[in-house]
Amino acid sequence: MNIIKPERLREGDTIAIVSPASPSLTFEHYTKGKRALETMGYKVIASKYVHSRHLLFAGDARTRAQDIHRTFSDTSVRAIICMRGGTGTSQILPFIDFSIIQEHPKIFIGYSDITALQIAIFNRTGLVTFYGPMIATDMGKIFTPYTRENLFTILTTADSPLELKNPSGKKVETIYPGEVKGQLIGGCLSIIASSIGTDYEINTRGKILFFEDIDEKPHRIDRYLTQMIQAKKFSGVKGIIFGTFRRCHYTKKDTYYRFGVTVLDIIRERIAPLAIPSVYGLQFGHVVNKLTMPQGVTATLNATECRLFIEPAVL
Repeated sequence: MNIIKPERLREGDTIAIVSPASPSLTFEHYTKGKRALETMGYKVIASKYVHSRHLLFAGDARTRAQDIHRTFSDTSVRAIICMRGGTGTSQILPFIDFSIIQEHPKIFIGYSDITALQIAIFNRTGLVTFYGPMIATDMGKIFTPYTRENLFTILTTADSPLELKNPSGKKVETIYPGEVKGQLIGGCLSIIASSIGTDYEINTRGKILFFEDIDEKPHRIDRYLTQMIQAKKFSGVKGIIFGTFRRCHYTKKDTYYRFGVTVLDIIRERIAPLAIPSVYGLQFGHVVNKLTMPQGVTATLNATECRLFIEPAVL
């Protein structure tokens, strides 16, 4: 597959907001997130159905797919940022015309439930997308300098490799040592596991995978990893990067609290025996200070020293 990198973002470019999953829970978060980009010098527009709602979703599946087509086709738009994750992204995949995306490649940013669309886009087109901050959940709430600087460094740097490093005080741990090179691909673990057996499941062979999640207890993380192991999704994998899994610990009201088992315990139990260079604790996804992870770029993971380098993700 030929990898397609989007053109880098420049000051004054137009950024479109889309809602492939759930709608914004409050209009305030939308307006604040939009304003954050505008104060940085970008023109920001909302897609036609960005504020629609149907059940838990931002409109029905066909409507949300139409907005994806419309924003990718719009030649005035240089980047697309999702409103938020939530639920329902996988519903739109059968209605997506991936040829439109391939013919009009551009920056596409989201995380969490948006994982389903990002994996499908890479599988069908080879376009590099970005697992990074969104309008309502990040820019419209807490858009920290660390998150902002990391995002725009990656979106504007076309001439040199970058090292993705945690904020000060956030430790990365080795699960299994070694140094590897491969394409970086991943996202929300529960979304990836749920796609197995569909036409849109992740291709993991030769890849450096990255996983994180939120509100999933250790026994559920165990279930997802076991499913991937039994589906042979770790066969041929070069390396694995785990995030910190926010709000995934047991509390006193949970049945298994008494055992003192953590997500890290589960990951070590399932992953270390695979002898794949792996680390735990990189800050991306459902955390306040987040790294942006480019989907599909070549990366080098030194799991022994807990360091990650990526090639430029834009042209």
